[in-house]
Amino acid sequence: MYFKKIGMHGFKSFAEPVNIEFSDGLTCIVGPNGSGKSNISDAIRWVLGEQSPKMLRGGKMEEVIFSGTSSRKSRGMAEVNLVIDNTDGSLPIDYKEISITRRMFKSGESEYYINGSQCRLRDIRELIMDTGIGVDGYSLIGQGKISDILSSKTESRREIFEEAAGIVMYRNKKAESERKLSSTNDNMDRVNDIIGEIEGRIGSLKEDSIKAKEYLKLKERYKELEINITLKNIENIESKNRYIKEDITELSRNIDGLKKNRSELERKSEEQEIRNAEIERDTEDARKILMETVDELNKAVNKEQVDRERLSAIAENESRLGKEISELEDDILSETSRNEQLANELKETERKSLDAECAVKEKEENLKSITDEANVISESLNEQKNDIFEISGRISSGRAEIKSLEMLSETLEKRKESLISERNTGEDSNRENIDRLNRVKTERDGIKRSIEDDREKLAEGKSRLEDLKSEEQIKVKETEALKLHEGRLTSRKKTIEEMENNYDGYNGAVKFVMKSNLKGIHGVVADLIKVPQGYEIAVETALGAALQNIICEDDASAKRAITALKENNAGRMTFLPVSSVKGRAHYDGKLKSEKGFVGFGAECVDFDPKYEGIVNYLLGRVTIVEDMDSAIRMSKKSREFRYVTKDGEVVNSAGAMTGGRYRNKTANILGRKAEITSLDEQIAEKRKACENTEDQIRSIRDEIKELTASLSETEERVRRFENLVFEKEHEMKMIESMLSDIKSSGQRLEKELGSIESEKNNSLRMINEIREHISEDLEKLKEAELSSGKSAEKHDSKLREIEDLREDITKNRIESEKLKKQMENIVDMVKLSEASLSGYMQSADEKKKQLLTIRDERKEILENGGNSEEAIEEIRIKKRNLESTIERLASEKNLASEESKAISSEKEKLSQDLDSMQAQKYELEIKCAKNETQLDSHKNKLWEDFEVSYVQAAEFKNSDFVMSSAVKENRQIKARIKELGEVNVGAIEEYDTVKERYDFLISQRADIQEAADDLSRIINDMDATIRKKFKESFDRIAVNFEEEFHELFGGGHAELRLSDEKNPLDAEIDIVAQPPGKKLQNINLMSGGEKTLTAIALMFAVLKAKPTPFCILDEVEAALDDANIDRFIKCLRKFSGIQFALVTHQKATMEHADVIYGVTMPEKGVSKVLSLDLGDSFDI
Repeated sequence: MYFKKIGMHGFKSFAEPVNIEFSDGLTCIVGPNGSGKSNISDAIRWVLGEQSPKMLRGGKMEEVIFSGTSSRKSRGMAEVNLVIDNTDGSLPIDYKEISITRRMFKSGESEYYINGSQCRLRDIRELIMDTGIGVDGYSLIGQGKISDILSSKTESRREIFEEAAGIVMYRNKKAESERKLSSTNDNMDRVNDIIGEIEGRIGSLKEDSIKAKEYLKLKERYKELEINITLKNIENIESKNRYIKEDITELSRNIDGLKKNRSELERKSEEQEIRNAEIERDTEDARKILMETVDELNKAVNKEQVDRERLSAIAENESRLGKEISELEDDILSETSRNEQLANELKETERKSLDAECAVKEKEENLKSITDEANVISESLNEQKNDIFEISGRISSGRAEIKSLEMLSETLEKRKESLISERNTGEDSNRENIDRLNRVKTERDGIKRSIEDDREKLAEGKSRLEDLKSEEQIKVKETEALKLHEGRLTSRKKTIEEMENNYDGYNGAVKFVMKSNLKGIHGVVADLIKVPQGYEIAVETALGAALQNIICEDDASAKRAITALKENNAGRMTFLPVSSVKGRAHYDGKLKSEKGFVGFGAECVDFDPKYEGIVNYLLGRVTIVEDMDSAIRMSKKSREFRYVTKDGEVVNSAGAMTGGRYRNKTANILGRKAEITSLDEQIAEKRKACENTEDQIRSIRDEIKELTASLSETEERVRRFENLVFEKEHEMKMIESMLSDIKSSGQRLEKELGSIESEKNNSLRMINEIREHISEDLEKLKEAELSSGKSAEKHDSKLREIEDLREDITKNRIESEKLKKQMENIVDMVKLSEASLSGYMQSADEKKKQLLTIRDERKEILENGGNSEEAIEEIRIKKRNLESTIERLASEKNLASEESKAISSEKEKLSQDLDSMQAQKYELEIKCAKNETQLDSHKNKLWEDFEVSYVQAAEFKNSDFVMSSAVKENRQIKARIKELGEVNVGAIEEYDTVKERYDFLISQRADIQEAADDLSRIINDMDATIRKKFKESFDRIAVNFEEEFHELFGGGHAELRLSDEKNPLDAEIDIVAQPPGKKLQNINLMSGGEKTLTAIALMFAVLKAKPTPFCILDEVEAALDDANIDRFIKCLRKFSGIQFALVTHQKATMEHADVIYGVTMPEKGVSKVLSLDLGDSFDI
């Protein structure tokens, strides 16, 4: 959320329409004094709902309208429009862009708009509540707000803290809850009156309702049990059918297997018959050949005898074949006759089957017709029952309504008496309130006179307070200057001491050894000698690198240190063991009298006597002189010494001279100690001066404190008196409102009394009408019940006919199925007969062929003659072979014959098994069909008795159902329903209606009581929440304030304190601050600049705790210098998510602006706005 733009027209000095667009970053509004730049911040405050003219720098609200100039007319209206981007949904309204508009007319009327729709001021305040951008928030810091924040009055500070804590909404809600609590108690009285009226008639209705509910419950339970019984029967039948169907399936599978086996046996039988025929044919062929051979043999041996034997054999065969052919022809005739018989039987069976199917269809059509008739009767019966139920309901409702109307009449009469009493009470109260109003008005006028006296005292006290504060500021500035100087000296001292402690200026080996804390190390030469002021450069030059030599206890200590340097590659160093170095000082008494002589080197330094040998070793041959000329002169007289001047020039004993000056060269290592001593003296001097000035400040502040306390008491008394005036005026308004309410109430009572009388007459008329309707409905009820009984008898008759037809259809279906199975068996027998007939005819043809062959043989025998002996022998051999072949074929024929018998036997057994299984299957299929019929009957019963389909009935199924218990329970239910007798089902609805109203009222009473308790609890909870949220927010702001103060002041310490931690909501909020280098003090004792920075730190602390999307600051940094403005802007830039607009005349602030709006007044009394986008950089 951010501000997009603000438009002003006729507001203060903006006579013409002006639009200012706000961008990201820092916007500065600049202009000369009196140009109207602060009117922009006033416009934002005004459009957001400011109601105090004083906050807008005016005397009355109409002054915000452009008043005109010498050349311009005044405006009749002021209008400000603020456009807010709400893309992130921060404001609780479903718009991405929100336009808030406020208009003020000269008549004093105001109008408010949100997105062009007129609204109330309250709507705008609730929209922006707890966002920080309200008029009491911390997003609008105007002129004088800084001083208000830091003043002794903590109200301004508290408003900011409460807005940041988000408790403004809770405070408003608390006040609203208290108003609701009063209204709730009034509602409780009205509800109690109505409850008393209802309690008189609810008892009898409850008994009738309980009876009716028991009846419906029993009826429902009966339905549930009957459905479960039927479902259980269906389940049992389906279970049986599953097993039957499984058996049928198994039998069908076995029958198919047997049929397959029978087909296989028939195939084997046919193959065996073919094989027998082949053997027979081969045997016949062999015999034929044998006969021919024998014939030839006999012909050759004894042609005549052989011919006779052959002819005899042929005759025997011919006779045999003739006999076999005759037998086969008889079998053919028998099988043909049987085949015809089976065909006739098949036709007869088909005719019977068709007759059975026709009978089934005819009876099914009759069943459908009768079922339709039964359904029509059933529908008529249901309609009649519904009519009966409807008429009964109307009668019950009418009777209940009569009771209700009679009770209403009684209630109205009581209400009439109550209203008359209330009217009399109101008249008494009216007289009392008029007296009270006059008394309160007198008290208010007296308090106003006291306020005027106290305000004169306040003006005198504030004038004296300003004088004291000016004097305090002068002293504070003196103290600040002293502390600043002291701080710089202390910082310099600290730096030098840190250099000493860190051995800055020494080589790495020295630092290593001194920081290693090696045993036996005493210190560096420079640390163990003291050089008087003025000798530092001379001694440092004389010692040179020896200043960094390390003095140690003995040789072992030096050896350990050298070893450590080697191991760590830390460098090289000269060690001076106390036990080993024994230097001797050299003195020449003649030199002391020489001009320019200062002293011998060892005598010019102070040291511990134990280091005398080392000091003599280092400085024993050094003489310090005033200047170079003295050094040269003395060196010529005595070459034993090395001469060093105070400025550091050197003349060696051999005559070599060293001199010159490094840039900025001063005493280095040895000069540090002297500088530290000097700094300590200066710091002590500054502190003493600072303490004297602070004593003077404390004296002034004590006087300020006393005067401030006195003024605070007076201000508090004025505020208390003003509150009393407000309370008295509020009380007057309440009394006036009560007088108006009493008058309105009297008019309402008169109107209600007339309404009650009219309503009573209405009730009597309605009672008579309802009684007439009940008489008519009783006659209709008798007629409907008589008609319903006749329809029920017709319906039962049709149901019996339907049941009989269903049994006949089931029998015909069973008979039809039986005939179909019989037809299938006959067809199988016909097939077998045809196969046998074909076999007989084939065998007869073969025998006839053999007979013809034999006859041809006989003819040939008779025609052929004898052969020679060789031929006879060949014939005999041939005969023996043929006989052997015939013998083998005979053996094969016997074996084949046995196999044929076995196949026939197996085939016959298989046929018997097949017939048995088909008979079992037929019986099972009849059982299955009967069960299916029973299933249909049970499912139809579900619909006919309960209007529930089989699928829907599953919803009533009880997993714990026990058949025997259900049947027993149903008998008990029937008996109980009979005991109940006549039941008024309508009483349930009537009782529920009355009970619902009664429960509603009881509930409403409980709710009202609960609401009252809740409101009381809410008020307490809100107090706790407000206290908690305020304390949590206060703690966060306090932490932030400490951080921001430290950053803005570059140090120091600041605190926020509550005067009463146990009661934070009423406690004063004190600010105690300690700028760098000062003692902790009250904010009132700080300078103007310090106060401004402190207030800014507090503002930033609040923004950090609860950021606001936009913040306008009106000349808040006016008291700051450029350096402090830089720190202020730096801190401000941290809040990158907040739009800042600064009204300023500070050049340093303008330099940091992203956008500048200049406000000018080219025409006297009329402001104009110019804009400039500065981009990333701009020089003012």
